[in-house]
Amino acid sequence: MKHLFRLSLAALLLLPFSLRAQQRLGGVAVGQAAPEIAMKSPAGDTLRLSQLRGKVVLIDFWASWCRPCRMENPNVVRTWKKYKDGYFTKGNGFEVFSVSLDRPGGGEAWKTAIATDSLGWKWHVGAVDGGQNPAATTYQVAFIPTNVVIDASGTVLATDVHGTALDQLLEGLVEKDPARIAAMEKERNPGSTMPGGKKAKSAKKVKAQKKAP
Repeated sequence: MKHLFRLSLAALLLLPFSLRAQQRLGGVAVGQAAPEIAMKSPAGDTLRLSQLRGKVVLIDFWASWCRPCRMENPNVVRTWKKYKDGYFTKGNGFEVFSVSLDRPGGGEAWKTAIATDSLGWKWHVGAVDGGQNPAATTYQVAFIPTNVVIDASGTVLATDVHGTALDQLLEGLVEKDPARIAAMEKERNPGSTMPGGKKAKSAKKVKAQKKAP
């Protein structure tokens, strides 16, 4: 009886966290293909999630007006800086694809938050020009901050992972096979023969100047 009681108590303690995760993000699940996202950047260009195919990607849902999101941003920045050039068993490199839930008319606040929080990656999209946010709708985002981690093929590896949990997830995906690392390095830097993936500089031909008689 005591053993059954302990199991029941453990299940009750875990239940709220499970429900909270489901409430935050209901449109995708681990093992599924992440739906495409195609939205405007702050500069007005259309950026697509599929452009990052081949990398491990953190799809990060946030907003400039969301205090918990702004408090989480330093962790996201640290994670990006730590892993952006990494080699993984599930992808060649790591990138953050930020989806802003800033409301129509909130473009300036969005841009200011990106600069203030030093969100230095290129991949920022939002729907500040009006209309619904298609990514938030498709992924069924109910609360922010929340996120999705996908592999090189776009398959969902995890949802709603933050801080230490996110770091542990990525650390567990780091490639340790030297042969695979070398292959991925070559893929990033075709023709490279120097250590560290730097391209060898081609020798410049110097024309001999003819001396005047």
